[in-house]
Amino acid sequence: MRILIVGAGIVGYNLAQELSQEGHDVAIVDQDPERIRRIADTLDVLAVEGNACLPSVLIKAGIKSAEMVIAVTEKDEINLLACFLASRFNVPKRFARLRNMEFTDNRQVFTPEELFIDQAINPGQIIVETILKILETPGVVSVAEFADGEVLLREFDVPENAPIAGKSIQDIRSITQMDSFLIVAIVRDGELVIPKDQDVIQAGDRFYTLVDKEFLPFLLPMLNRTLDQVEKIIIYGATSTSIELAMALEEEMRDVCIIEPSRDKAHRAADKLKRTVVQHGSGTDMDLFNEINMKDADFFLALSHDDENNILSALLAKKYGAKRALVITHDPEYLPILDSIGMDITINPRLITVSGILKHLRKGRVMSVFKLIEDAEVMEIGIDEDSSIVNKKISKIKFPKDAMIGALLRKGEMLLPDDEVTLEAGDSVIVVALPGTIEKIENLFGRKRSFLPFR
Repeated sequence: MRILIVGAGIVGYNLAQELSQEGHDVAIVDQDPERIRRIADTLDVLAVEGNACLPSVLIKAGIKSAEMVIAVTEKDEINLLACFLASRFNVPKRFARLRNMEFTDNRQVFTPEELFIDQAINPGQIIVETILKILETPGVVSVAEFADGEVLLREFDVPENAPIAGKSIQDIRSITQMDSFLIVAIVRDGELVIPKDQDVIQAGDRFYTLVDKEFLPFLLPMLNRTLDQVEKIIIYGATSTSIELAMALEEEMRDVCIIEPSRDKAHRAADKLKRTVVQHGSGTDMDLFNEINMKDADFFLALSHDDENNILSALLAKKYGAKRALVITHDPEYLPILDSIGMDITINPRLITVSGILKHLRKGRVMSVFKLIEDAEVMEIGIDEDSSIVNKKISKIKFPKDAMIGALLRKGEMLLPDDEVTLEAGDSVIVVALPGTIEKIENLFGRKRSFLPFR
């Protein structure tokens, strides 16, 4: 596929890297000469320096033959204009990253069609939805959902006293009523592996599990977790995402406080919010932490645009008694560092954006994509009548070594994969795949080959 990416920031670079490695014909446009130079030196793509709002620049980048345009600059206006110009060049598919909630939530004035885009990806909106789900599940590290929310992907830490610690995957499967969840990946010492039956869950591990929505309350005791109510939440940074989140939490009658270093931003946030307390101050003000009773906080959320201040404020909040802390980091380079210093939860908006776009680029009927560490992916894939694996038993499918079927979805019901189960048209499967196997998975679940008869 010929794909034109507008914007060579972190999101654009990651997309260009991944898509070119998958064999797509990729071009990328950016005004920043350093970004273009870096891409030209490191990736096998066409890198064009220039203003993406100018038709001549887009023509130079090959928009006339492009099958898809992905606009991911830092400015909504440029992304919208790039998609408009793409429509005039008859590009079939157009995607835009849009930060302003007015373009993407229920307040939107224009439909995506009126904005000349097929799909809008709003990282802020996704972050709000993600945090709300995290607050619902004690001890969870990351969340994703499949099958319209009926099947949950959850990442958990394994505490020392967890009943699940010291048990093998096979042992866990044999436990009564443990047929509604499956551990699909283990993170140990920063490395992600797909577990085998004999692998043992250890205290200090993190694992990803696919679990039926209704079964989640039964899983939590295996980790010594209970459904405790999160009452007091303190947010650092009065960003648009923070304000949207606070509005949602107000509706749930939560006790919310926002700390904002800028007096003007603090006042504007206070004007928009009804019940939320907005404090003007820094994320490192010990006196302020005592004043707002940080020791009583169930969750501290560092959501500002400054990665370093987010990290520092979260560490101090934990020191002053906050039970758990979540950090937004815009630079993916910080992710392994935060994990090594014991940060509870980290969210990277760039990776969220990449995941939101990738599901529309995968071959076959890929309905959802969630990226794990080390570029592993969890994909929900539909099975059509003409799929090459329809009416085959799972045991007869030559599945790649570093991939597994985590769950089978049939008529709204989650089934654990069984070698004797036959895949049917209309089913969908949730697949966990390590890097290097994703293309194999796409081909495996693709359409049957058809051959013209010899004459």
